[in-house]
Amino acid sequence: MTIQLSDSLALKPLLISDAPALFRRIEANRLMLATYLYWVKDVVDEASCRRYIDERANSELPEGQWFGVYVNDEISGVFAIKSIDDNGCAELGYWLSEHAHGHGAISRCVDYLAAHRDDFGINALEFHCLSKNIASITIAKKAGAIYVSTITDYFELDGQMQDLLVYRVELAP
Repeated sequence: MTIQLSDSLALKPLLISDAPALFRRIEANRLMLATYLYWVKDVVDEASCRRYIDERANSELPEGQWFGVYVNDEISGVFAIKSIDDNGCAELGYWLSEHAHGHGAISRCVDYLAAHRDDFGINALEFHCLSKNIASITIAKKAGAIYVSTITDYFELDGQMQDLLVYRVELAP
């Protein structure tokens, strides 16, 4: 099932067969992605990219759904409902290659999810953002999320520990 968000932006289920193209995107954006994403150091070839996809697409987390973000018909990142808890709160995850930054692609994905909340069985969105990931924090705030908590010393970046900030927005029925 393809979710067409605009003429140039679509979400498609993330598949193992996406590994070659996705690995090329990761490789081309490795330095930028490694700034905020722990898993980048483990995705070193197509085989490890297949594992990355498999671990997510077949996660045991409740109600998880993983999508490739397609910009101009090319896979350019990943958008996910990582899980949905018993109260209908969806934890989101996403990354986008640098060539697709600055056009509101992830915000459009979030907006679509909020507008179709009943289709996904959700009533709230939760964003987990590293404290120095201003772009991710901006996406959360643009979606109407408010800061709810901090997980201290969550991720090491350049020898310094970063906190994980949790933002949440309740979706109107």
